[in-house]
Amino acid sequence: MNIDDTETRVDIRIRSKGKVEHICPDCGCSCEGYDKRERTWQHMDFFDMECHLHCAVPRMECPKCGKVMLVDVPWAQENSGFTLLFEAKGVELMKEMPVNATGRYLGVTDKRLWRVLDKHVEERMKHQDLSELDRFYVDETSCRRGHRYVSIFVDEDYNIIFVTNGNDTSSVARFREHLEAHGGKASNVKFICCDMGKGFLSGIKNEFPGAVVTYDRYHVIQHMSLAVDRARRHEWNVLREGGGRLKDATKLKGQRFFLLRNVENLSPSQKERVDWILESHKEIGIVYGLKESLRDTWDYDSGYGAANHLLDWLITAERTGISALRDIIKVVDNHFSEILNWFRSKMNNGVMEGMNSVIQSVKRRARGYRDWRNLRTMCYLRGSGLC
Repeated sequence: MNIDDTETRVDIRIRSKGKVEHICPDCGCSCEGYDKRERTWQHMDFFDMECHLHCAVPRMECPKCGKVMLVDVPWAQENSGFTLLFEAKGVELMKEMPVNATGRYLGVTDKRLWRVLDKHVEERMKHQDLSELDRFYVDETSCRRGHRYVSIFVDEDYNIIFVTNGNDTSSVARFREHLEAHGGKASNVKFICCDMGKGFLSGIKNEFPGAVVTYDRYHVIQHMSLAVDRARRHEWNVLREGGGRLKDATKLKGQRFFLLRNVENLSPSQKERVDWILESHKEIGIVYGLKESLRDTWDYDSGYGAANHLLDWLITAERTGISALRDIIKVVDNHFSEILNWFRSKMNNGVMEGMNSVIQSVKRRARGYRDWRNLRTMCYLRGSGLC
């Protein structure tokens, strides 16, 4: 062992004692040493000093296969410049901090760490077993600016099972290929929960024709909340343009989030503000009441009762003639069956929104990724349950 005080570095040389028998990994035949090659691996720091292992690794020639190959060493993987302990430490750090920051801490470049991480994740994902998969969730999340997305597929245990580029029909087709490559069958999938994107729905019809699609309440209420906000903005513009009720227009401005929040989550003072708005502005009051009525759809014990309630809601909403409700009426009318499928699957895409927030926080912490594949690697590392 050599310690250089000026360079704060430790170099450890490893030598073998006596004659060692080598076994060919392909055919199991006993091999003789061919020659030796000097190899170096970076190891974990030794008393805060950079540590490297050096060894003249034998090459063996198999008499049966005729191959010449390096002997495997127990402290490192093949073709790696790091020891297993160093790689394990790097992977644990990259779970909690950006790869660039991990590289600065360990004293290596981020490109070398990405190779280690990609290899680690790829090796773990090879053991993924999807033979029992009978339902999954799918949603999109942004990977870069300019409306660039990745699609994330999650199983019923909320583990990420597949990430692919794009959010169209082809992303669902790629997932089916991944599913069948890991022991699963498209015919086994009974329930799917997704948002209302046309690409997902078209892909599901093509690749999983026997599955029941559920549009969860999160996205339906999201469309309804947009209708409430449109009614508020329309009323605010009317008051401002009229000129005689500028004071009321000022009171209405800035109340958006109180109107979008669920009633049970409002404080007493916030509820007073909302009550004043609903009493003073008839159109907003009607739309807000329809929002609360739509939320009641999922409180029924059966799909039959919910279907009758949703049908009455549609009739009432159409009779109001309020332009802010036009989009949500179309959404409920076009996806009536998919909304009510919740009573069969009990699947809610709210878990995907929570997953997306975690992924976006990882992306923001890294200040974005040069390649969407790096984001995919981090998704598997943080959310697959296999890494």
